[in-house]
Amino acid sequence: MNGNQPATDLTTILAGDHRELDRLCTELELGQGSPENRKDLADHLIAELVRHAVAEEPFLDGDGDLAEADGLMRQLEGAGPQEPRFERLLGGLIRAIRRHVREEGPAVVREIRRTCSAERQAELGRAVVESRDAAPTLPHPDLADRMPQADQLWPGPGFVDRARAALRTPASG
Repeated sequence: MNGNQPATDLTTILAGDHRELDRLCTELELGQGSPENRKDLADHLIAELVRHAVAEEPFLDGDGDLAEADGLMRQLEGAGPQEPRFERLLGGLIRAIRRHVREEGPAVVREIRRTCSAERQAELGRAVVESRDAAPTLPHPDLADRMPQADQLWPGPGFVDRARAALRTPASG
């Protein structure tokens, strides 16, 4: 990597996401903690994956590991930590993320480096950072005046869609 690229370069952000997703998968694979703690960690993994997918999906063909992970996330968000399907779905999600982190993701990073100038990579990276910075404060515009802010990001049915909508909302300012 070019040492002159800013920290907000898109390829730097995506590669950092891949490292964090890998770390969270490893933590879940260790199998430690109560079912509720594992559910919380799985929800955190899902939130990180959605953030990453929104940044990377313009460069993907739409039916790879992240598409598989999306389907598993949607099933997992409705599964309680005590249900037998929870661990099965989580294992499938971890496998899809691992494949993405090892194969599909690095190929996307290489393609971005090959096809985008350093200036364009920095511009795209700044846009991703701005959307991420804006998302936690307003997860869904319809919820802002009806729910306490802490509850707006609460995982559960619709969490994946709410997170995606929040990340796609242009930063205001």
